[in-house]
Amino acid sequence: MKKVIHLALAATFLALAAPSAGHAVTYNLSTDFSNSANPNSVWSYVYGNTPLPNQPAAIANGNSFQPATAGGYFSTGNNLNQDTPFVARAAVNGSAAGGTNLDFVAGDIVIHSPNDGTALSIRWTAPSDGLIDFHTLVWYAHSSVDRSNDVSLLLGGNPFDTVLVNTASYTNNTDRWDVTGNGFSVAAGEILELVFAKTAGQPFGSLNGLSFDVDFTPNVSAVPEPSTWAMMILGFAGVGFVAYRRKAKLALTTA
Repeated sequence: MKKVIHLALAATFLALAAPSAGHAVTYNLSTDFSNSANPNSVWSYVYGNTPLPNQPAAIANGNSFQPATAGGYFSTGNNLNQDTPFVARAAVNGSAAGGTNLDFVAGDIVIHSPNDGTALSIRWTAPSDGLIDFHTLVWYAHSSVDRSNDVSLLLGGNPFDTVLVNTASYTNNTDRWDVTGNGFSVAAGEILELVFAKTAGQPFGSLNGLSFDVDFTPNVSAVPEPSTWAMMILGFAGVGFVAYRRKAKLALTTA
């Protein structure tokens, strides 16, 4: 009987300790975007291993993209003609910011890759252990010039794919690089990221539009039901009773 009770208790403890799926949380880069915070919850925009600083307003110097940055954006400085990379949630349609509505519309996330040939990373960081489904879209958003970016998608530093985004491939918001992933296990702090760099030989970086969605289901410890607690209490009582019987039996034998 003692062995049976021990096995029952072991099974109970395993059930309590086993992780189970929590409630899914949906993260959307555009919906979650803050014009002033970086990092912003699970999202960050990183250049040279440093989060890009906030720029409350771009200086007025004739750059046609300026209206799209109204309300604030992120860059190394506030001069759109020279300070790259930058990240913004477009405040206006592309037609009001030197481009067309096939480049972007209000609410789209638009980035400019670094002119110096290094990389800009748009990151989602896992808040805890769990499972993710994700969906990303990337397209060329700079129809006024003919340039090219290399764009990569990575999870935990491991690349899924790298593509060219330019006037010949993924050319606008109706012709997008579309990547979906389902059921990937992540550890707390693990990073899913889109990385943008100008293509070798290009004199400058360029604008890309993007969409980034992550459905995250955390692993959580099971919460015991009342019946489970009752089984544990009965199990402990049973072990105590068996120990008492064994002790009493031993005392009678030696008397």
